[in-house]
Amino acid sequence: MNLDDLSVGLNVLLDTGDLAEVLSINDGEQTVRICYLDAMGQPELVGSEVWLSADEVIAIDMGSHSEGRT
Repeated sequence: MNLDDLSVGLNVLLDTGDLAEVLSINDGEQTVRICYLDAMGQPELVGSEVWLSADEVIAIDMGSHSEGRT
């Protein structure tokens, strides 16, 4: 996903189907630090923070719908 479309605090959908919150963005590395809010099949990930490639973020979660590469 284009990092220009993301901002800290947004909820996003990952290519794994997981829901996460954007914590920080590294434009130089094209990475996003997220906190898992819901992890399909891996509940132990919920609450954990990791850096991911921007390509792993596929959509912005808008509650009732999503926008992005779905």
